[in-house]
Amino acid sequence: MPGLFWGAAMLICLLRPLGLDWHAPWATQAGMLLMLAGGLPHGGHDLMVARTLWRMQGPTLALFLACYVAAAATMALAWWAMPLAAMLGFLALAAWHFSEDWDLPQDSLLRTAAGLAPIAAAVLGQPERVSQLFVAMTDPATGRLAVALVTLVSPVALLVAAVAITLAWQGGSRRWAAAQAAALALLALAPPTLAFPTYFALLHSRRHVVAILDEFGAGGRSFSHPRLAAVLLALLACTGWALFSPRFIDLARGIDPALAFQLLSVVAVPHLIFDAMGTLFRRPVAAAPRPA
Repeated sequence: MPGLFWGAAMLICLLRPLGLDWHAPWATQAGMLLMLAGGLPHGGHDLMVARTLWRMQGPTLALFLACYVAAAATMALAWWAMPLAAMLGFLALAAWHFSEDWDLPQDSLLRTAAGLAPIAAAVLGQPERVSQLFVAMTDPATGRLAVALVTLVSPVALLVAAVAITLAWQGGSRRWAAAQAAALALLALAPPTLAFPTYFALLHSRRHVVAILDEFGAGGRSFSHPRLAAVLLALLACTGWALFSPRFIDLARGIDPALAFQLLSVVAVPHLIFDAMGTLFRRPVAAAPRPA
């Protein structure tokens, strides 16, 4: 498990005894910077994977990029036209994506419930803070309804996650099980604008990037610096979002947390679609008989 996650989690736990305020603007801005700089680029590796796994280049690569941008644009417009659908879709996609971190349970529905556990821990542990965030992302009625719906299924999600952590521990993945348990505790105790970026950037995203680089090599095809390329794509996404939502970055107040989470969803939609297609693509390849 990445040491940065443990270091950040321990630092956050020490903030209160030292008299520092978890809810201060500087803490929120630190969380937003961590989420955008440490978590957003992990989806930027999709371009490298497309060229390496699917051998895309020229017109096919241009078509891929066009579809990728179109999916992101659809999600961006959904926040304006259908905020409730956008919010619930974002939460469902996040739960499904986080479920990929787990090998057990094997049932996809139970794994999705375990994937919802980080959101459930935040909703049950910090209901007022999460409600404020959801309201800022949508509107008062929509935000409170979303919190109420997540609250209904949160006990089940946390129960499944507890079972999954126990199975992982018994199966030998003790460091991973301990990190997941620590992340859930952190999400329940610390503000979502600080706890979620720590989990997302330093645990989930880190694992995702390491898996990609292990599978396709540190360089990939035509990518001598894959991490730099991913960061540049993330910067491009932030720039486009700032043009679409002028309040995203304010020189006086900094990064708007609600718009930062919306940006995360905008980038997540094409990333998750691409990830699902990649999973389907790998299965036939893995099942194909090897030549003698």
